[in-house]
Amino acid sequence: MPLYTREQLPELLARAAKAPSQVYLLFGERYLCKNAAAQLEQALLEANGGTVHALDGDREDGATTLAKLRGYSLLPGRQVYRVTDTRLFHSRQVAKNIWERAVKAHKSGKTEQAARALCAFFESGGLQPSPDNNLEALTEGEWQQCFGFAKPSDDLSWTKPLAGMDAGKSLAASAADPGEALAGALHSGLPAANVLILLTEEVDKRKKLFKQLKEEQAILDLSVESGSSAKAQKVQKSVLQDLVRQTLAEQGKTLAPGLVDLLFDRVGFHPVAVVMELRKVMAYLGDRSQITRDDLDLLVGRTRQEALFELTAAIAAGNLQQALAIGDRLQENGLHPLAVVATLRHFIRNLLLYRALQEQPEIGFQASMPPAVFQSRCLPRLKERADWKKELSAHPFALYMQFKTAASFSLSTLTGWLRLLLQAELRLKGSPIAADTILQHLILSLFSPPPMHE
Repeated sequence: MPLYTREQLPELLARAAKAPSQVYLLFGERYLCKNAAAQLEQALLEANGGTVHALDGDREDGATTLAKLRGYSLLPGRQVYRVTDTRLFHSRQVAKNIWERAVKAHKSGKTEQAARALCAFFESGGLQPSPDNNLEALTEGEWQQCFGFAKPSDDLSWTKPLAGMDAGKSLAASAADPGEALAGALHSGLPAANVLILLTEEVDKRKKLFKQLKEEQAILDLSVESGSSAKAQKVQKSVLQDLVRQTLAEQGKTLAPGLVDLLFDRVGFHPVAVVMELRKVMAYLGDRSQITRDDLDLLVGRTRQEALFELTAAIAAGNLQQALAIGDRLQENGLHPLAVVATLRHFIRNLLLYRALQEQPEIGFQASMPPAVFQSRCLPRLKERADWKKELSAHPFALYMQFKTAASFSLSTLTGWLRLLLQAELRLKGSPIAADTILQHLILSLFSPPPMHE
């Protein structure tokens, strides 16, 4: 069987309706996986009916699920067992990605999502999720051995209470390896009416079960390249455009010309948020068929974290027009100007550190060097800087890009920017001038040449 891509989903659904596989693995972006699974279930049950049995991978007992797959149900039609967040394909190779998801959910205050990701993170390193397995107490060597990447320097105390939320309910508690057990069951044969659908965000493609499913069953790759490169943004926009068309078609609504890009600009690449925001607006429309700019302005706010990141990116790129536009939108959506100043301060302080380090000959950084040379020559020397361990703990390529950005500014420019931020903060706290005027003045000042005399 081929490994299907997002564009080949219709082909997969057509084949599922006529000659279904017994196991389907859907991996990648979470909402896209859930949406595709719903379509797949409809295709599997359309002809002869049946039942969908929804299982939570966080609490699933692999042996019980396998027993159901091997058995014959008294219920009529096809029996579809859908396991969401399966951990059959986790390993230390994907541990860092899972960790980043856990940290992101924790910072966003999404406790359940953070606990779920943290539980998967434990298992990716071969540990049982439990408060007794204290991540904070692991040495750097133990962390590296378990998870395959350097131990973060941040405060990890938040992980201990979350580690106990699902203790004892995971696949790791099973004595036998559930992946090997499933592989063996497939070789032995399963009842034709039983189908297993596995959903996960991360997979280790080197696992034997993954290779077996790719050769004998069906796999749908719904991963979407992250980042802000032109290639990544093109793919992300294509994904969101498909979701917008599907969502509008649900109620026969349309978007006024030019609003698709505005919607994406406000929400960012968050597929589930795009769908939910559109459904919210459609519910508000009532009998009206077209969504207008006024509707979006009233009901759809901009994702603040995305906008703050784009503001710093615009400043780094020297794009004054874009920086002013983003600053205005942040104000429109109620973000306090002091939060903008705090973000800019953190951004500029990091640039100042990276630029200052470049002044030291032993680091050996040159803006023209390729990433591989930076990683082999500069990174080991930077890691020796214990005082800046936290600031230098980013991914090597991300650190390389930040050093390149810092190289385009002088030390005097960056220190001048910090003075401008301090002036703006003092004005915001004690001046009668409107906050949006102060913020606009700050952004304009960042793009203005420094005065000849202080």
